[in-house]
Amino acid sequence: MAVEFEENTHYEVLLPEPPVGKPGDKIEVIEFFMWTCPHCYHFEPFVKNWLANKPDDVEFVRVPAMFGGVANLHAKVYYALQAMGELDRVHAAFFNEIHEKRNRLKDQDAIEAFLRGQGVDIDKFRQAMNSFAVATRTNRAAALMRRYGVRAVPSLVIDGRYRSGRGLDFKGMIELADFLAERVRRERQEESE
Repeated sequence: MAVEFEENTHYEVLLPEPPVGKPGDKIEVIEFFMWTCPHCYHFEPFVKNWLANKPDDVEFVRVPAMFGGVANLHAKVYYALQAMGELDRVHAAFFNEIHEKRNRLKDQDAIEAFLRGQGVDIDKFRQAMNSFAVATRTNRAAALMRRYGVRAVPSLVIDGRYRSGRGLDFKGMIELADFLAERVRRERQEESE
């Protein structure tokens, strides 16, 4: 039986809504996450499975949540690894180090020791951590969190219009992303007619 998604329970409409895109434009699905979040860790296999089969018109973007402290440090690490082209290779290992090996990676020294073990060039990593590009991306992540009212992770934002709510398991969150992406497709089609 298909889940009946309810507005203001399973998802919320974000206001003000952005302009409706054109048919054929990518539908952005953002996942706000934290490497230290056990729920995000357990959601990751569902995301990975969904990514293998997601519709071609959907663009998936991860945004590290910045709730202060180690979350902000990890956001910088995320964007530094992304800038270096190392993120895809290290992302799952970072989750595993925290949740399976119980190494919280809560400071620069612990992070660098872990990354060294992953074969990451630490000099390049330090340069990336202190770069303007990483500062810009972390500032944008914080701004997106405020814009979308993200207060918990994992959270999904679909096309800048809808934010996942409560009452769904991980499978339900993926189904919600598909449901709302289809809704966006219909809205775009109606707008263009």
